[in-house]
Amino acid sequence: MDWKWTITAVLPVMSLILGAWLNQLSETRREGLALKREQRLRELDREQARIDRRETFELAHLAEASACLSRLFRAALLCHMHNVNSTVFESRSGEYDQERQEMGRLQGLVLDDDLRTRVTQAHEKLSQMRHSQVDTAQLLGDSQELVGLAQEAMAERLRGIYASAAA
Repeated sequence: MDWKWTITAVLPVMSLILGAWLNQLSETRREGLALKREQRLRELDREQARIDRRETFELAHLAEASACLSRLFRAALLCHMHNVNSTVFESRSGEYDQERQEMGRLQGLVLDDDLRTRVTQAHEKLSQMRHSQVDTAQLLGDSQELVGLAQEAMAERLRGIYASAAA
């Protein structure tokens, strides 16, 4: 048998087989990279959806907590004004108690730890007015300062959430 004939017949077949194998290897690698890219995109989409849900939750509860804190302070102020000669809350305490309970529920839903601490401090100071045997005017003044700080912090957080959503 002639070597020239063997090389001429075998070399193209081997080239064809090698080319097909390299093509298959290239396709497999390309598909693997495409799957990894799609998986990464799905992970990014899930993360963005989680962030969006968290921001929506936080926006709703911060707005509700801020409004409730204002109503609680207003109710405490009205109780104080109504009972100016008494150190015990007797009348108008229903609204105060209702807002105090609502604020107790909402303060646990504030996600930011520092903000939750401020809201809790304001709530606790306003709650002391219910059982205080001392001058409630001083408690009211302290409460007003804490409520102001808490609402300022909530407003700052709300602005931060809206700023990140706009970016």
